[in-house]
Amino acid sequence: MKQFFSRISPALFLGMTIAVICILHLFTKTDLSMTYIDWDISVRVMEDGSEQPFSTDTYGNDSELSGTYRFSGTIPEEIGTGNLLFETDGLSLTLSLNGTVIWQSESTDAGKTLFMSQGSVPLPEGTSGELEATCEILDSSQAMFPPLIRFVPENLDIIESTALANRAAFPSGAAALALILVFGIFLLSIRMQSPDFSLIPLFFALAGLLLTQLMQAEGGYFLPRSVADLLARREISFLVPVLLLVYLALNRKRKFWKYFGIACAWSIGAFLLCYLVSWISGGSLALYINGTLLPGLKAGYYGGALYWLSLWLSFTAALISAYGVLQVFSEHRALEQALILRNRLVTENYHTLQKRMEADAAVRHEFRHQLTALELLCQKEDLAGIRELLDQLNKDKELRATTDFTSNQTVNTILQYTSGRAARSGVRLDTDIHIPKDLNLPEGDLCSLLMNMLDNALEAASGVPSEEEPYISLRLGINGAYFTIRCENSFHNVLKKDKDGNLLTTKPDPQVHGYGLRQMEDIARKYHSSLRIRTENDRIFILMAALRLPE
Repeated sequence: MKQFFSRISPALFLGMTIAVICILHLFTKTDLSMTYIDWDISVRVMEDGSEQPFSTDTYGNDSELSGTYRFSGTIPEEIGTGNLLFETDGLSLTLSLNGTVIWQSESTDAGKTLFMSQGSVPLPEGTSGELEATCEILDSSQAMFPPLIRFVPENLDIIESTALANRAAFPSGAAALALILVFGIFLLSIRMQSPDFSLIPLFFALAGLLLTQLMQAEGGYFLPRSVADLLARREISFLVPVLLLVYLALNRKRKFWKYFGIACAWSIGAFLLCYLVSWISGGSLALYINGTLLPGLKAGYYGGALYWLSLWLSFTAALISAYGVLQVFSEHRALEQALILRNRLVTENYHTLQKRMEADAAVRHEFRHQLTALELLCQKEDLAGIRELLDQLNKDKELRATTDFTSNQTVNTILQYTSGRAARSGVRLDTDIHIPKDLNLPEGDLCSLLMNMLDNALEAASGVPSEEEPYISLRLGINGAYFTIRCENSFHNVLKKDKDGNLLTTKPDPQVHGYGLRQMEDIARKYHSSLRIRTENDRIFILMAALRLPE
């Protein structure tokens, strides 16, 4: 199921993207438009009431015209709610709909006005029928003749201005969101101590796309003139593709180009499918491509195509970068969880060892009491009692010899445990310990450092054949304000390393055991030090560190 979902995820993502774009597209266009009334019949009314056919192909002011004229046309059905709009200057105008007068006026002198006076007749939804206009020319120099009557749907100006604003706002908003996303990704990469500087040209490319779109959408009205002129310069629109090319040049990783190729293939496929569907259904996408984009390219105008290509490339790059950073973030989180688990296991092992050593101390204390009892039995020459006590001592397997390596309880417990494991593995353990009883290091850090170190050393030495005398040599001491460590061990197999040169574990459970060395490095850095690692003759592994003791 998981594999199936991973395969269809790109298709689901593209499908959702297309659906969102289609929904947003609904708010960038309107099916409403202004409808002009065509005059089917045009006549001039003579003084005797007779009518003569009249025709004209132009609208305007003609100083030679005079008299009375009648025009007849048809208001189409299902035009919705709106208004009939027309000019009234220089005319005595009467409008009739299906024989009923709906407007009658005589224009006043409009010579001192800047615009022509207009009349408006509201029409309810469903209005249709024959429209008749009778007009007498009062001032041919002021009159719009023939009357230019058009039907304007209700709120058409609001709808068109909103659609136009959305047409600019949606790409600008998308570019702004991508801009914020890229900036956030860059900050996250810095936080994870692996800054992705290739995001800088992508950031400025998105900023350029945002400014270009806003300036083309009359954004200069909202800015000071000098700023608007600067942002409207053509150099900005041409700089965007250059910045994107710089971004691509900086991303030479094979994984990036793999994802980029997949994104290109899916995007081209989705685009062709959408274009085909739009072309068959007569949709806006095909009309825009065939009627605006392609003719513009043929005429040498590449601005539109370059903008949409740059916007797609910027979005694709932002998504790939976000995916890559999220992967790194997930790996860091997994590493942190593994280190926490490893540290918990080390601490639990130490406390188990500590309890065991305390039990051994109690047994040895009891053993001293039994020796005292044995001495008393010898003084009494009680051979039977002596035999019984000796049999009891022989049966007690806990009374085994232990070695005290140092007066420091934490280090001593760890070395006693390691000594037992080394003996069972046939590995010789040599120690040279010169540290005080109380070491000014937190028990958790000291325990984690030494147990990881000795665990790795024992793992390596256990793989050495017995005839080569496998060994571990540990030296601990104090040098001024530093706690010095030197651990040397023999090893047999070739050291495994990752692509960054870090040592890898050979244990069967790498999720738990693969982070010991990294945890030791973290502890060393915590105390202003680092691990120095070297090998000799491909047979001896040496690890050294000097931790600065807290004051």
